[in-house]
Amino acid sequence: MKKGLAVLSDIHSNLEALSAVLKDLKAQKVEQIVCLGDIVGYASDPGECLQAIRKLGCQTLLGNHDEAACLPDPPQNLNDTAVAGIVFAAAQLTGSDRSWLLSLPRNLEIGGAAFTHASLAKPCGWHYILTGEAALSHFAEQPTPVAFCGHTHKPMVWIQDSSGGPLTQSPGAGVVALPQGGKALVNVGAVGQPRDGDPRASYVIYRPDRATVEFRRVGYDIPRTMKKILRANLPGFTAQRLAHGR
Repeated sequence: MKKGLAVLSDIHSNLEALSAVLKDLKAQKVEQIVCLGDIVGYASDPGECLQAIRKLGCQTLLGNHDEAACLPDPPQNLNDTAVAGIVFAAAQLTGSDRSWLLSLPRNLEIGGAAFTHASLAKPCGWHYILTGEAALSHFAEQPTPVAFCGHTHKPMVWIQDSSGGPLTQSPGAGVVALPQGGKALVNVGAVGQPRDGDPRASYVIYRPDRATVEFRRVGYDIPRTMKKILRANLPGFTAQRLAHGR
């Protein structure tokens, strides 16, 4: 893998953000793309985003919103805003879309790196890695020196040294050198709904030959996406949060 591997996650039916990221990707000349899931949910273009990812033919994982949109009823542990996006997405998906989503794995390994949507600790539980305790639970299941996740919508790097501690974390920004020993967990942030205060779409490029990850931020037409969300009668908060990266 000489040209690097792009990792993206949490597109959430935001076609403008996804299109901008894919355009940026072409300029980076990566060798491979991995999508960590949550293609649908929240915004107004679930079918279009799903088709764009399927057209790429890239390795793709199942996200919790993807799974929920294929169920008879949304999970009860989601808030009303999330449920509205899932119900909207479910109405747009074809039988082929559902079959494809439900065929996706929850985890995979490529070239000595592990990939998951949320956490390798009980993947079916969709745990958020927002605390040191959650990171440690994940690291206990991580079989490789580096792993990638999404789900929290916040770009981040967690590092555990070779002795099993101490645990360190840093916001995901710019080019980050990965440790030579121990383990690293890279949260790639979100393409379609960043929540770290930066409204630009987020994804990463992993270059194993250099032992680095590059966090890339890509601007897109947020006002257009907001108008489409409101036109679809989805919650106003879904649109408003995009402008603030929250």
